[in-house]
Amino acid sequence: MIEEKQIFLSYSHKNMDLANEIDNTLRIRGIRVTRDIRGVKCSQGFKEFMKSIGSHDLVLMLISDQYLKSQACMFEVIEFMKESNYKQRVILIVNDDVNFDLKGILYLKYWEEKGKLIEETIKKHHREKVKPLEEESDEIKLIENNIIEFIATIRDLKYIAFKELNKSYKELYERIGLKIDKSEANYDTITEEDVSFGLARRYSTNVLINKDYPKCEIKDALGEIVFSLKANNDVIWIFAYNKLDDISNVNWFCRSYWVSPDLDQEWRPMRIKSNDGIEDIEIEWNNEYEKYREFYKSHSGTKSEIIKWSDTLLEQVVPIAKTAIEKFIQFQSSEIDDEEFLEHMHKNRKTVQELYLQSGKRKYPPYECREYIQKFDNIFAIVDNIFLFHSKENMDTWPEKTRIIMTEQEKNRFYKVLEELNYERKKLN
Repeated sequence: MIEEKQIFLSYSHKNMDLANEIDNTLRIRGIRVTRDIRGVKCSQGFKEFMKSIGSHDLVLMLISDQYLKSQACMFEVIEFMKESNYKQRVILIVNDDVNFDLKGILYLKYWEEKGKLIEETIKKHHREKVKPLEEESDEIKLIENNIIEFIATIRDLKYIAFKELNKSYKELYERIGLKIDKSEANYDTITEEDVSFGLARRYSTNVLINKDYPKCEIKDALGEIVFSLKANNDVIWIFAYNKLDDISNVNWFCRSYWVSPDLDQEWRPMRIKSNDGIEDIEIEWNNEYEKYREFYKSHSGTKSEIIKWSDTLLEQVVPIAKTAIEKFIQFQSSEIDDEEFLEHMHKNRKTVQELYLQSGKRKYPPYECREYIQKFDNIFAIVDNIFLFHSKENMDTWPEKTRIIMTEQEKNRFYKVLEELNYERKKLN
């Protein structure tokens, strides 16, 4: 069983992003990976942790120029090279910044110079004061004695290039012994919307994808979605979310944009600020995703908190709105005159403004409250509009006939949205 294999991930911290991606990718596939950021126990020193590399079934080494110049990384290499069958148990992933010129002589010189510097320092100080440096000197001598052989091993073994891994994880999966039926990341379509405009058939969709899949697989998934939709659309937007609550906060970790080459320029929407792409699909990775995720998390409320807070405000604003609408109907039927109607509207305008302001000062709702909060926001916007149309500061903005027409429209919207709001509220019970 592949799940029973123990895999050690060795890397330079300058390649942390790739290490994280590989770690997350294998974790999704059900594989446990040992690495420094979570493998060192309190009762175990870092050196002891690195020595445990030999007890693993497989070792993934992310070889870069920084890796070959890192004493900690090379210590892990030396420890693993002590194993008689290490070549059969190592998977090498190599960056193109590794210098293979002169078969590793340049790296040998690097370590020789570093060793000489330490030796000179030792000679200038009392032996007891530089004992740790003597241990470091011994380690560097071991690296000097093995670096050429290790470089030769890298060249002789079939390694995976960083840039090839960015295109597909298929070879890595095969080396590990992991069978994947489908290389693309699994996704779920959450919402679909026809946002056509003019002569452009526009389509927007929100999909749920685990962001810890490697980028190459997420890109394949985006390509698959576009391919399935492009025949019936001119413009396609895809917003990829990691969790349902991210959708409520519009905190996508990735979005893509495709436009048909046959669409006239005048109907093309603004392009996204892409930082990646696949064929004719533009892709933008949200580098601020985690930061915003933490922000939203710290400012989010539970369903019960959101309901309690919203009920308190609705109990205040709905009666005010209904009374204003009654006054408006009375004014239209000449039961009250213009002066009495406006006096009522002006008197309650400030209260409505304050409630509208409070309605925006809420915690971020969970995904299950999304529809309810949309209706909630609509109610407060409608009520504010009704009073806005007849406010003192806007008496000269619109003619009286226009104000009456707009109020009539908002009155009808109010009762329609209020009914929808109550329906969504019952669904949350």
